Amino acid sequence: MVATAPLAKQIIERLNHEKVLFIDATIDEYWNLADELADAPYDIEYIEGHIRAKMSQASDSHETIVANMVALLRTIFYNDPAVRVMGSNKLVYVPACTLAVNPNVLVMQGESQLFQRHGQAAGITNPYILIEVHSDSTEKNDMFVKLRCYKLLESVQHIIYIDQHVANVSVYTKQLDMYHWLNKDFDQLDMDVRIGNFTIPMQDIYHKVAFASAGKA
Repeated sequence: MVATAPLAKQIIERLNHEKVLFIDATIDEYWNLADELADAPYDIEYIEGHIRAKMSQASDSHETIVANMVALLRTIFYNDPAVRVMGSNKLVYVPACTLAVNPNVLVMQGESQLFQRHGQAAGITNPYILIEVHSDSTEKNDMFVKLRCYKLLESVQHIIYIDQHVANVSVYTKQLDMYHWLNKDFDQLDMDVRIGNFTIPMQDIYHKVAFASAGKA
């Protein structure tokens, strides 16, 4: 794959020596870039009028937690034909915020509703559960931008944030509507994390995660 557009070239060149980039851009410039770099090893999102780009590499702890959550949720929903568990290659689009991002894990209930751009699907707009595993380069946006925007999606019932450096899981559960949420934090490995009508042991979420040697994503 050879990138020829100036914006794509700029990102590729700068990521050779910069960890994370924020570039002013329009949403159309983002969609074009996402198409051009679809097969490249970059994590590219659109947040608050900026393209955020970084190498799609994460720490062992980060990826272990993501893999644990995918496995746990697939087991929980295994016999529910309406529910599907997906990884971070699925783009979520929040029209109210013009936000296009890749959550670490998402759970779908029912058929996917897709944002259409030039007749092609460009992002899911109806996730059921969204999960982010904090990394040092994304935590600020996770907490102060993504969380606010995720809550505006009518379909979302639970938003889960997981710390990779210490045992801490924060669960946001919709109450009446998108403006009313209940937040519960779990910070001990002997706790059970409640998500709706099911629970997940903290020890299973952090299975084989060594906090003392956790690298940084």
